[in-house]
Amino acid sequence: MKIRNMLLAVLAVSMAGMSAAALSQTFPERALRVVVPYPPGGTTDVLVRLLQKPVADAAGQSVVVDNRPGGASVIGTSHVAQAAPDGYTVLGGDLSVLVNPSLMKNLPYDTVRDFRGVTMLARAPLVLLVHPSVPANSLDELIALAKARPGTLNFASGGYGTSTHMAGEMFRRAAGIDVVHVPYQGVAPAMSALLGGQVQMYFGGTTTGLPHIQSGKLRALAVTGEAPSPLLPGVPTFVSRGIQGVNADTYWGVYAPARTPDAVIEKLNAYYTGALRDPAVQQRTRDLGLTLIGNSAAEHTAQMKKMIGDWGAFVKEADIRLE
Repeated sequence: MKIRNMLLAVLAVSMAGMSAAALSQTFPERALRVVVPYPPGGTTDVLVRLLQKPVADAAGQSVVVDNRPGGASVIGTSHVAQAAPDGYTVLGGDLSVLVNPSLMKNLPYDTVRDFRGVTMLARAPLVLLVHPSVPANSLDELIALAKARPGTLNFASGGYGTSTHMAGEMFRRAAGIDVVHVPYQGVAPAMSALLGGQVQMYFGGTTTGLPHIQSGKLRALAVTGEAPSPLLPGVPTFVSRGIQGVNADTYWGVYAPARTPDAVIEKLNAYYTGALRDPAVQQRTRDLGLTLIGNSAAEHTAQMKKMIGDWGAFVKEADIRLE
């Protein structure tokens, strides 16, 4: 009986290997689906849709973008974690993929166990935006105002664990101020709330903020990163104003279920890194203020694990809790 069970186990492993090999040889045979865990209109959605056509051209199959917002990106992310590991369903995610494991205790998935990286797509700085009704025309004036009125100023975010949330937490900690976090279901609703004056400040993308800055509907006070943004001349960095530690540049990547065969992952990596080399994509991402990355699947997976650890340390040290 033991020998029979051993033979069955060996046969099962062998058949699984053959099945994975067959899958990788024929992949893809149907449409690919990219789940975006946010509503349409945010940078994650825009970037995934920008890559949609060049990836489809390379794969020889259509690419469907599937927006599944809710739960601070958990609903869409969980859907991909539970998807068949065949390469046909992947996640187009942002920083929340890396922050949520330390921020949320009862995630329905384990990010390290259930995902592997396909490639890191891009990164970008954030800009601190305030509503014109806020009586502060500089970063120094905003900090002074927040210290004079503790607990009365709000900052919006696109949801728990997003870069827009983490940037606000870093700013609160670095400047020693008491401001209130107001999470929304995506960056588009957060920006709408800021424009409507329901909140006083928000860390947004440089490009999404640019039209509103130029029209005078919003005021830009500082940008994250080591260097000023070419899209926002005259707007200082936090570092240049003596505020250290606001390093919440946002990242976007593609993730697949962990048991997806290596050969399928390599094909997906080739489709996406190839799409990042497309001249039209490069021009549009420059206009959006994004820096393209396009690393290997192994590099992305290692980067994912390291950043989860780094963000976990920050969340614990800053004692960030869900309100």
